[in-house]
Amino acid sequence: MMEAGRGGKRLEKKQLEAWLAQVLVPVEPNPRFLRRLRARLVTYQGGGLFSGWMMVVVLATALLLAITMVGLLLRLLLGWLNLIGMIGRKKRGSVDPQTVTVTTR
Repeated sequence: MMEAGRGGKRLEKKQLEAWLAQVLVPVEPNPRFLRRLRARLVTYQGGGLFSGWMMVVVLATALLLAITMVGLLLRLLLGWLNLIGMIGRKKRGSVDPQTVTVTTR
């Protein structure tokens, strides 16, 4: 048994289901309502998953990620070159950087 509202009237499950079937009927949306939805760029049936703005955002994000990865790779490359140079200087035994003078005529 189910109690409906505050009146204390109890409804059987079958009665409640029958009452809900009578009251809750599907309706078609008003054409004016649909025009307002379209005017506000809201889609009605879930279409338009890939909108233009979404593509711009995805492409901009991919570009930023690519630039970040190139920067990270350049930093790693420079770090490895620096490490190789330090190891090479240590093997030669000189700690001070060597200077080269260039003379022009």
